[in-house]
Amino acid sequence: MNLLLRNEFMKLKRLKSLYVIFFLSFLPFIINGIGLLSMGGEQTWTKFYMFVFNQYSVLFPTVIFIFSGFYFYLEFKNKTVLNWMSYPYPRFKLIMSKLIAAFVVLFVISAINHIIHLGTLFAVYGSSMNASEFWKLPLTSFTSTTLSLLTIPVAALIAFVSRNIIVVMVSGVAAFMVMTILLASNVSIAFPFSFIYRFSIQIVEQSMGYSSLLLSASGAIIMFAYVAISLAGLYVYSHKTRM
Repeated sequence: MNLLLRNEFMKLKRLKSLYVIFFLSFLPFIINGIGLLSMGGEQTWTKFYMFVFNQYSVLFPTVIFIFSGFYFYLEFKNKTVLNWMSYPYPRFKLIMSKLIAAFVVLFVISAINHIIHLGTLFAVYGSSMNASEFWKLPLTSFTSTTLSLLTIPVAALIAFVSRNIIVVMVSGVAAFMVMTILLASNVSIAFPFSFIYRFSIQIVEQSMGYSSLLLSASGAIIMFAYVAISLAGLYVYSHKTRM
């Protein structure tokens, strides 16, 4: 697996779209950083954190779908899928190496984003915060990021089945739209990204989360069902005789 992962990281290193993803991930911070400078004393740490977190939580699912889907689609676009699948390793192991590489790269990009965001927040508002308030923020941000990245297999399966980057991109935009529609309702447990937002944000603002443990548990089960079904689909696909 180590050799396969190194191979995937080399592929990612040559992927120019990675730099676009890196820039896009910083848009919420850049926009609200400008707002922080222009508003001055009218801005508070809660507003600054929530504005960036809210926009990032909406943007990140689309980034995950488009980047992950494109990363898998490249094997079809470059007509290297047959060569890739002919490596002397189990096919599902090849797919898993790609999933893990995408997870690690997107996590690192997201972590850099969160560190800069929270570092700026602490530098500006640290004197008005207590320790318990501050440590809830990275816990919220990294919980949201980690859970969101678990959905990479969904994007990968769409890329494999459709072999069409447009379908993957439309799916990413659709994920954003469905998330925003369901966000305020308890029905949000039925859709991974809306559930992840509500589940994560309740760490820092309990009133914005779910009213009962049953709802949270149900949402977690449904989300992991999405992931499990997608992994099962990728496993079945890896055993196809024709690609």
